[in-house]
Amino acid sequence: MNLSANFQALLRCPVSGSELTLSDNELHSACGEHSYPLINGIPWLLPHPRNSLLDWGAKLNHFQQVLRAEADTLEREAARAPAASQARLANMCDAKRAFLAGVTELVAPLATARVAEKSLYDALRDRAPSTQNLLSYEANLYRDWIWGEEENHQNCEQVVEQLEGDKPSRLLVLGAGSARLAHDLNAALNPALTVATDINPLLLLAAERIFSGEDFSLFEFPAQPRDTANIAVEQAFRGLPEWPANLQLAFADVARPAFERGSFDLVVTPWLIDIQPYELSRFLTDLNQYLPVGGSWVNFGSLVFNQRRDAYCYTVEEVRSIAGDCGFSLGEAKETEMPYLRSPHNAGYRMERVWSWRAEKTADVAAREEPQVLPGWVLDTDKPIPAVRYFQDFARQQRVHGELAGEVDGKTSIKAIAGRLAKQNNIDRAEALELVRGFFLDIYRQNNPGA
Repeated sequence: MNLSANFQALLRCPVSGSELTLSDNELHSACGEHSYPLINGIPWLLPHPRNSLLDWGAKLNHFQQVLRAEADTLEREAARAPAASQARLANMCDAKRAFLAGVTELVAPLATARVAEKSLYDALRDRAPSTQNLLSYEANLYRDWIWGEEENHQNCEQVVEQLEGDKPSRLLVLGAGSARLAHDLNAALNPALTVATDINPLLLLAAERIFSGEDFSLFEFPAQPRDTANIAVEQAFRGLPEWPANLQLAFADVARPAFERGSFDLVVTPWLIDIQPYELSRFLTDLNQYLPVGGSWVNFGSLVFNQRRDAYCYTVEEVRSIAGDCGFSLGEAKETEMPYLRSPHNAGYRMERVWSWRAEKTADVAAREEPQVLPGWVLDTDKPIPAVRYFQDFARQQRVHGELAGEVDGKTSIKAIAGRLAKQNNIDRAEALELVRGFFLDIYRQNNPGA
């Protein structure tokens, strides 16, 4: 992807807000403190870009190890399975290996981080999972570019109908995934500039390949395959004849605007506001920064909020009120029933009640101050970690787990291990027996899901 001059002129450092200039395949902030690489020509505009690249690289490494383990397991199971199941398992094993190779090739620019073993990654990364992994919304890739014409058309129409004939000059699609909607809106509305942003590298790098005219294939694994032939389906992605001249891609976080304030006269949020991780008023405060007064925000998707607190899972009436407090006036909200991920290879699919609306920005809202809540010893890795109680409690818990697991030698029983635990910690033997039995049973069930 080549950065057009009018696109590059809008780019801003997501940390300092200063202008960015291109040099040596990196965008450098005018303040001189930050730089952002281009990944296959796409600006990587996430704050702390080196850290985020390493994090996604580690996720790639984890994905690779998981897929290798799954393929190895399938190979062993195929060897001892009944004759009727052998072909299915062998085909699935081959498809997993091909899928691993295909995804790895697509996201090769991320292959910078290495973790020694899957178990180490699981221990250090999965303890506090982030909102996305490499295969989050992978199914949307097939919907967008392989079999989802009906859904793609409906998605585009949801936006176009809300505009009632208005044509934007600068269009931004936030959470664009593999950019099919951005592509279709760009063709339907023909703005001077369309920008599609997302944080998931698999989806945007796939879009980059398609827009660049390159073909590739990936195996789709339907969640509810219709029959044996649909267990693993090789899908051929076809490159477009030419990259739309006014369409640009960017890796960017919705909550950390990486564009000059008020750059776009239309912002579209497809299937986004309820799955993004922030409380809605915070999200809408950030959204306000992208538009000038009089600009439009078009939303469509479900309102099934992905929030742990019920207080943050809003109804459409609450959304209208919160939007008003954040500088937006919502027009009529339209409710439509639509299929979601209706793959021809799946035995089932969802029907969604989808909300769409157009909102006008009526007032500027001050940008959020990003408080520095991380402790100094995290930001400066030379500083000592304080010896606080919660680290000590955690260390004791892990030490007990390690000691119990270390007792397994193929000769010692649960009862014997529990007896030693009771003696060492001066606890009741019956209680120790139940605790130890439960500990080993949990490990067994985690590694034998069907048990």
